[in-house]
Amino acid sequence: MTVNRRLVSRATAAALCVLAVVLASIVLIPAQRAYAAGTTYYVSTSGNDSNAGTSSSAPWRSLTKVNSTTFQPGDVIRFEAGDSWTGQLWPKGSGTDGAPISIDSYGTGAKPKIAGQGTVGDAVRLNNQQYWEIRNLDVSNEVPTGTTDGSKLGDFRGIGVHGDNGQTLHHFVIDSVDVHDVTGEVKWVGGSTANNKPGITFQQGWDRSKDTGGIAFLTGVQDITAPGAPTVLDDITVENSTIKNTSFAGIVTKQYAGDAPGAVYTGWGKRATATDPNYNPYTNVTFRGNYITQSNTPYGCNGIYLTGVRDGLVEGNVIDRVGVSGVETNMADSVTVQHNEIMGTHLSSGGADQNGLDPDIGTTNQLFQYNYLHDNGDGILLCACNTAVKFGSVVVRYNVVTGTSRWNLNMSQGATGAVANLYNNTFYNAASTIMVTGGVAGTATLTNNLFDSVPNSPQFLQQSTITYRNNGYSSNLTTVPTSDATRKVGSPMLVNPSVTGPYGDVNGPRFDTAANFALQSGSPFVDAGATVTGNGGLDFAGAPVPIGNGPEIGAFERGAPDIAFTDTFDNLATGVLTNGTNGWRVISTNNDISVVETPSATDKSVRLTRTVDGGGTDGTNLARLFSTPLQGLVTIEAQVMRNDTQAGWFGLPYVYNSSGTQAVSVAFARGQIHAYQGTTDSVVGTYTNGKWYRVTLTVDTVNQSFDLDIDGRRVLTDAAFRTSMPGIAKIAWYSNGGERGSVYVDDVRIARGSAYGQ
Repeated sequence: MTVNRRLVSRATAAALCVLAVVLASIVLIPAQRAYAAGTTYYVSTSGNDSNAGTSSSAPWRSLTKVNSTTFQPGDVIRFEAGDSWTGQLWPKGSGTDGAPISIDSYGTGAKPKIAGQGTVGDAVRLNNQQYWEIRNLDVSNEVPTGTTDGSKLGDFRGIGVHGDNGQTLHHFVIDSVDVHDVTGEVKWVGGSTANNKPGITFQQGWDRSKDTGGIAFLTGVQDITAPGAPTVLDDITVENSTIKNTSFAGIVTKQYAGDAPGAVYTGWGKRATATDPNYNPYTNVTFRGNYITQSNTPYGCNGIYLTGVRDGLVEGNVIDRVGVSGVETNMADSVTVQHNEIMGTHLSSGGADQNGLDPDIGTTNQLFQYNYLHDNGDGILLCACNTAVKFGSVVVRYNVVTGTSRWNLNMSQGATGAVANLYNNTFYNAASTIMVTGGVAGTATLTNNLFDSVPNSPQFLQQSTITYRNNGYSSNLTTVPTSDATRKVGSPMLVNPSVTGPYGDVNGPRFDTAANFALQSGSPFVDAGATVTGNGGLDFAGAPVPIGNGPEIGAFERGAPDIAFTDTFDNLATGVLTNGTNGWRVISTNNDISVVETPSATDKSVRLTRTVDGGGTDGTNLARLFSTPLQGLVTIEAQVMRNDTQAGWFGLPYVYNSSGTQAVSVAFARGQIHAYQGTTDSVVGTYTNGKWYRVTLTVDTVNQSFDLDIDGRRVLTDAAFRTSMPGIAKIAWYSNGGERGSVYVDDVRIARGSAYGQ
């Protein structure tokens, strides 16, 4: 069956080839939270605005009709697939907690198009509204005429979420949209006005800059001379989407600060100190599983520009050939940036930077980990570069940085209070003359990083504020920092540092390519690392740290047992599945577990049917057993479908420790999807009979927690185990006791690492 692979386990190429043969005969219907029901409205270019709009046979026709309607909590607005509208979509009203208003598509064909054509600021707009979910639209906002010198750029966005009413506005989900071709102007905070060009202006200050692009979350005030209370956006998610060729940025968040001429300064989006009481950032912001590129616009800048945010998560994105910065955080607190692939970042539109990652000015509690950065102008920039902002804190760990053309690591930290800790990163330098540069007024500590370089004399910045401790250096280097008293020098023996792909795309990152920068057996950097307290416990690939007598130097532990299991069941004979087939433990006493031709004869699945008691505690049970329990970060994924009337409780799946105790439990029963968070059973969604669902568990045995995604949508993050599980001994799809019904299981995959990748 066809599935969205943007959120998938990192598996071997051979396993993926097996998966590629599945057919597109079943459409996956995303699991939904149990929201309160409202009215569903339909919109089609073949409709009529005099219709009631409440059925697909009598839809509305125009955006004008939709925009003039105030929708109620729980309402759904569906646009017909394959249709197109020109202008602005701005429906009115707000949902409530548990009853958001949704925009989606219906029918078959291409996603419905909303084309602003440069006639409106936002092709899709919300303003002073909350509890909205937007899915499956194609959105653009490109001026159709004009020269290529920037004269057609303007104050344009694809999707704009705005607020200025002095309230906290909650819950914005943008999922599975395609935003492209937005000709937004480029406005810089500082710089010199002598460099102004059509569409590009400098010295605009905070509030008037960097607010155009693909998807933007922007707040302001109604009167800059009397700003009143701050408007705060809370619970923002952008996931599973593509954003292409949208200037200034792909995704932007921007909280108002009050620095425009004549404005009363508020400081809501900026802060003078780490504990500034005027700071009122957005909260709970997640950008996950998106593909962002600016490859076909000369004005495209940041992939993700995350400012004025507390509690942010940027993960699983592919950011491809953008300008200035792949991911930049600025005036932000408690942000994690992880499991992203960022490549081809370059100079653009007068900006000075071209980095993969940049925890910038006024950022605290930043964690940048497990990212694959390659072929960027600069690798990592630590830009605490405003001397008036005397604070900042960042941890940079387990990243792989390769193919950088200018600066591998630039610590431009003019802030005296800034603190940076960088450990267990791998830098492979093929051509740059600069490995570490900048200027550190605060402190920076570099530990267990691997510096492997083809040029033998790249610069390593040395000054009293930088501590080099126990880093690894390739033996050809003549510029090894002499201050690193416990340095290790030798031939790194990387797997294949000359690798040239494959790289990430719309289907997700290619962390398997990054694995070519792991150590081989015999490398002098194996077990050579120093102990780092609070190191997260996992390497780039999800293996426990350490595996041997000590941690490795670099981003990868060597010697972790491979975890790469897949089974599509397509090559099995139809009929009863016998115990031991393909390594499955099968218990079907008095009941039935069979290979069936569902969805089709060439795309089979396994059906578990339970009609009577039998099998004891195991019940009717399809399981994988591991004599050596799986440790570290393990992704477990399968397609499952209920298609019965009994609707009894089926674990799909349950995960057990070596004592046979359930540690992670996901179940489908009586129309609901359940998952345990610790010892508490929670309903995390609903299901429909006859529909396939992709259940993805990312299980972390080191930190004793798991994530749960249903059809690529995160429903639980860092949920606690039911009981301690140092290693996974069994994974079972089953039902027992008095429960009755049937379930189909297909495309099972178990792999080491995060759920993001190909």
